[in-house]
Amino acid sequence: MLNNEFDDEPEPLRRVRPTRRDHRSRRIDVLREMESGVVDERPVKERFSREFKNPRIKKIKDPLEKIDEKDCVEGMVVEVHRRTCEVRLDERNSLSSIVYQRSGLSSNTVTAMYRATTSKALGEFPAVGDRVLLGQVNDAEDSGEGVGSQKYCVVRVLPRKSELKRPGPRDSFRRKLTLAANIDQVVIVASVTQPEFNYGFMDRFLLAANLNNLPFVLVLTKMDLLPNGEADLNDDIRDFMSIVDKVIPVSVKTGVGLERLRDELRGKSSVFSGQSGVGKSTLVNALVPGAALETGAVRERDGKGRHTTTSSSLFDFPGGGYVIDTPGIRSIGLDREDDMDAETLAKIFPGFFEDDLFTCKYSNCLHLKEAGCTVRAAVESGRISAARYASYLRILNSRD
Repeated sequence: MLNNEFDDEPEPLRRVRPTRRDHRSRRIDVLREMESGVVDERPVKERFSREFKNPRIKKIKDPLEKIDEKDCVEGMVVEVHRRTCEVRLDERNSLSSIVYQRSGLSSNTVTAMYRATTSKALGEFPAVGDRVLLGQVNDAEDSGEGVGSQKYCVVRVLPRKSELKRPGPRDSFRRKLTLAANIDQVVIVASVTQPEFNYGFMDRFLLAANLNNLPFVLVLTKMDLLPNGEADLNDDIRDFMSIVDKVIPVSVKTGVGLERLRDELRGKSSVFSGQSGVGKSTLVNALVPGAALETGAVRERDGKGRHTTTSSSLFDFPGGGYVIDTPGIRSIGLDREDDMDAETLAKIFPGFFEDDLFTCKYSNCLHLKEAGCTVRAAVESGRISAARYASYLRILNSRD
């Protein structure tokens, strides 16, 4: 008789066979890839048996580890993408002529992928205007934007002489974003109307330029929409004009002010920025032949601009110099950092003190209710406008 003692035992659970999708790495943010080194080292490759058992994990060799800086060439970043950047090679580099001969390119601009160690040392990815060392990974042609698919890589970012930064998105990295590097001046474009002049935005950008020790040039566009020209400028614009060194009113339609602006840009590296819809791309198209930037109209329902520039780009300016066009932004923040705490903001806010000499009674005065505050006294007397003081309070209360 057969022994049926164990017939009632439950059947063992069957192991679910994993699929290839289960073994694929999740697609994660490129900055997380930078931290984990995936941008440097190509992803791990897994091999399976036919039954998907006992996978063999093989780490693909890093194609960049044998690059020596003495074999690299120098170039300038002219455009930045998510995983790659466009780099213009210096004409004195021997690699430039090699690029021409091999690819038949009409310019010396090549596509290069980022190297994680480079980005980690800098704390971010290269920015437009950066001087970089470029190494050749392989002899094959570029096959796409994936990791390791490019022919060239950025080995090192050379020290910057200047930069314009702004806080990035409020994510777990809390990182700053560099709008442009190695620049001589900041050109902020604002429209006199459609959209209306944004006092608070301009104050924030002026502060950002001052913190980065960069000259500030205010360009007022759409002057053709004012029947009486500068006489029709509103009080907010006039008040802001009084605290900046250079103001250039222009009209692309009539040509007013364009020659003066060209003289200001010639021979310098200038970064153009401003809110969406102020006519920045239209202005760059008028100043730089062949720029061909996309332009858009202001939305009728809310009076705000449409984003047409999606990434920073560098253009050669006729007569010498560069123009860096940055994406239009609707707001710019200021970080709560050691160099930008509340007391520092109170001391350096534009237009509060003549010759930038702090005159309040107490060194930690925030211009709120403190005794001996010369700023509140100037507001009450009318020397400082109520709009300027209100802009200061908004920035003080809205810092990250």
